[in-house]
Amino acid sequence: MVVKSKRGRRRYIAVKVRGEETMTDEGLLAHLTSVLYRSGVRYKVIQFNGREGIVRVGGADSARAVENLNAPEGPVVTVKTSGTLRSLRGERSHRKKH
Repeated sequence: MVVKSKRGRRRYIAVKVRGEETMTDEGLLAHLTSVLYRSGVRYKVIQFNGREGIVRVGGADSARAVENLNAPEGPVVTVKTSGTLRSLRGERSHRKKH
């Protein structure tokens, strides 16, 4: 196991699909590859249900990732960035209850 100081911190970005449409997993991966990977941001999709999801990026890359994901022509928009999955998952489940 590698310590955080060597690995670096991670950031989790909650994303949602714009409008009322849904997106396939393959569509999301294609979009992320075009906007994140090509700009040098390494990412991993943690979960995605067709409407909402969580993407993990490096801490140093989080601002660039959010900027690229929020491009006006993109199919997804960021909702929140966090250092822990728990806070993102807790907020999403809280929104569904109300």
